Amino acid sequence: MFGWDIHNSQSDRLKFFFFLLAVFLVIGFSTTFVFRSNHETASKPVETGSDQTVESPSSESGTSEVEPNETATSEEENTYDQSEHFTEKELEESKEVAVAFARSFHSYSADQPGEYLEKSKHLMTASFYKKKSKDDRREPLGRSYLTVDETSVTPVVNKSTSIIRWNVMVTGEAEAPDGSKTKTEDWYLVSVRQEEGEWKVEDVRVNVPN
Repeated sequence: MFGWDIHNSQSDRLKFFFFLLAVFLVIGFSTTFVFRSNHETASKPVETGSDQTVESPSSESGTSEVEPNETATSEEENTYDQSEHFTEKELEESKEVAVAFARSFHSYSADQPGEYLEKSKHLMTASFYKKKSKDDRREPLGRSYLTVDETSVTPVVNKSTSIIRWNVMVTGEAEAPDGSKTKTEDWYLVSVRQEEGEWKVEDVRVNVPN
């Protein structure tokens, strides 16, 4: 090759060695240059015009977002407000009827099991009294005698335009035939409506979730 005697001449072998080294160096530098050029091209970011502006979705639509807390707060404020359909006087009068009913309806004696209903009759609509007259109320032995200590009223969710509802909590005492006594707490969800110009109880639910 090139007139070199690489088998018998040491100088020719050195020339051949340096020739191969030069070839490998040229190939190595060429490969490195090509690789770097391709890498720089692939990683270079695409530039946009300096006057181009990316707008947010809210600015494109031209509408402003409503904070969810604002809507929730507004709804919570009106949830228990029955004054939308009833005057303050109507609410106060109906509340008094609901409390009076809860007190008389709660009181109970196993010796006279129907007395509570007769004491509550004047506060009830005719149809509701007739319905409750068919009930045979019997309390557990531990509640053979029920008395009232205190009452308190909490508002309830009510969308009716003709019925006012109040949640009346009655705390008191229960007595068993053997004389043992325990403290009690009962909830009465009382529905009140107008009948012949007076507020009357048309329904009651005892110790049920509102």
